[in-house]
Amino acid sequence: MKREIEKRIDLARQFAKRLAEEKVSREEGEVRAPGKELPLQELYDDIEVNLPRVCWEPTGQEEWEVFRKRYLSKGRGRRLVLRYSAVAVCVVAALTVALWLYFPTQKQVKPLMIVPVASNLPTISVSDKEYVLDSAGIDCLQRQNEVAVKQKGKELTYATDTGAVEEPVWHTIRVPRQAEFSLVLGDGSHVRMNTNTVLRYRVPFTGTTREVWIEGEAYFEVVPDNTRPFVVHFADNSVTVLGTQFNISCYNEQPSRTTLVSGSVCLSDSRDSVVLLPGQEGVIATGDKGIRVQEADVDVNTAWLNDRFYFKERSLFEIMRALSDWYDVTVRFNDRDLGSMLFSVETKRYEDIDSVLEILENTKKICFVKKDDVIEVRRNE
Repeated sequence: MKREIEKRIDLARQFAKRLAEEKVSREEGEVRAPGKELPLQELYDDIEVNLPRVCWEPTGQEEWEVFRKRYLSKGRGRRLVLRYSAVAVCVVAALTVALWLYFPTQKQVKPLMIVPVASNLPTISVSDKEYVLDSAGIDCLQRQNEVAVKQKGKELTYATDTGAVEEPVWHTIRVPRQAEFSLVLGDGSHVRMNTNTVLRYRVPFTGTTREVWIEGEAYFEVVPDNTRPFVVHFADNSVTVLGTQFNISCYNEQPSRTTLVSGSVCLSDSRDSVVLLPGQEGVIATGDKGIRVQEADVDVNTAWLNDRFYFKERSLFEIMRALSDWYDVTVRFNDRDLGSMLFSVETKRYEDIDSVLEILENTKKICFVKKDDVIEVRRNE
C-alpha cells in the first residue's frame, strides 16, 4: 500500500510540474504545436486509471476536454496565476483527490455540521466470510459462494426460491451507522433496514416456516404464503405473519415496538401472545408485565422511511440514541434523569445535527455542549 501511495505522490508531483510548465510557456508567448498536450493528457489518464476506486469509470475524451479547458486554456490560465512557487498547492490538491479515491470505503472523520454520507457501506457475512455490499463485494460473494444475487443501489435481491432441496447457509447483513439498506428475500418479501441494524436469515428458506432474526429496526412487506408463515425473531420475542406490512424497532436498551400497517400479526414474548390489528402497536419494555397493546401513530413510527425524524412524546434518551446512530456521534448525559424527559421533534433526517439540537434547545429545558464528535447533554439552568 505504501508503495502505491508513493507512486501516486510522484505522479501528482509530475502532473503539477507539467501544469506549471504549460502556464509559463503560455505566458512567455510560446506557440505549442497540435498534440503537444498529449503527454500531459497521458499523465492525467495514468493518475485516473491507476488509482484504486469504487464505481469509477475511465475518463473519456469529452471529460479530458472539459479538464483541459478549465485548467489549461489560455483565458482560464491568466486567472489561475500558477507559478512554480505554487506547485506545492497543486500537489496537495492532487494528492488529496488521490487519497480520497484510494480509500473510498474508509470511515472519515467528519465535523458535526456535515450531513452524513454513505461512506460506511453495509456488509454481508456468509460462511464466516464478510463482503462489502458494493459491486466488487457482490462479485466476490457470487464467485465464492455461488449465490444468485444482484444489487442495484441500496438494494440486494436474491433469486426466487426454486423449491429445490439445498443445504441452508446463514447470511447476515449489517447496516452500520449513517446508512440504510433494502433486501428482497428469495420468497419475494421486502425488508428495508434502518441504520445500525443486523438481519440474519437462512438461504434458502427451508421447512415449514420462513424465519429471520433482527436487531435494530426494519420495515417488512411479507409475501403471502399460507403454507409457510413468516416469523421475525428479536431478543426473546417473535412476530408471526402470513402476509402483511409492519415495522419493528428493537434497539438495545429501548422498548421494542411492533407497528402493524396492514394485515394482522401475532406478537409473542416469553409469557404471552397477542394479535395486532392495523393501526395498533405492541410494546415490550423492561419492567412491563407482558405486551402492551395501544393505538399507534403510524406516521411517527415509519417516518424514517420518508427520510424524516419524527418523535412524539419520546424520551430524550431514545431521541439522542437515534441521533447518535444517524450522525455517528457519541452522546453523554451529565445527569441520568435527563434521559427520561419527553420531547416531540419533527425534522428532515438529512439536515445537519445542529438543526435538530436547536429544536430541542428552544424548549429551554436542556442545552448541548459539543466537542469533536462528542455531544454532552446538560440541564438548562
